[in-house]
Amino acid sequence: MEFNQHLLNYWHSLYLPAGSLVLAPLCGKSRDMFWLAEQGYRIRGIELSRLAISQFFDEHNLKPTVEQHDYFEQWRQGPFELLCGDIFDLAQQDNSDVDAVYDRASLIALNPQQRKQFARLIIDLLPGHAKILLVTLEYPQDEMSGPPYSVGEAEIRELFGQNFTINLLHHLDLLQNTDRYQHHGVSQMVEKIYLLKPAGNPK
Repeated sequence: MEFNQHLLNYWHSLYLPAGSLVLAPLCGKSRDMFWLAEQGYRIRGIELSRLAISQFFDEHNLKPTVEQHDYFEQWRQGPFELLCGDIFDLAQQDNSDVDAVYDRASLIALNPQQRKQFARLIIDLLPGHAKILLVTLEYPQDEMSGPPYSVGEAEIRELFGQNFTINLLHHLDLLQNTDRYQHHGVSQMVEKIYLLKPAGNPK
């Protein structure tokens, strides 16, 4: 089973104790959630596609309970709680129990206006101690139409800088080091991973 290498390499940077709750926005059927659960974490995913959620549980031989809760259809089994619905309806939910966010594909899936809405949503709903592990892409936007969109460091600092300290942990030239995006006609494609810690939090 393959997991995101950045997750494996840098999740420890959050110093998150086992049992903590990780929010995974626009999670799809990501296997990364299974890896997080194997490390002892609880997962709350949000996904619009009911099929993707169903496939996640099927592929891991899990039998969830499914119930309707206000704006979301809630699928639960063991450490997994996957909410089927619109990410922006999360504002109506209590997320004060979230300890961290793992964002591999949500910010870069949104257009510029949606990214502003998403950042404000995350800032407003997270408790003051929660950290974010964020994976982004950077490329000349005029060379490829998103999604995934190019989200530069300046935009990340504009969106989150007032509330978080932003540390670039790693960057990877995808055209030089992988086969991904080789045939998309872009002259440059860099994947970056950031750790966002609440401003004023020394840990």
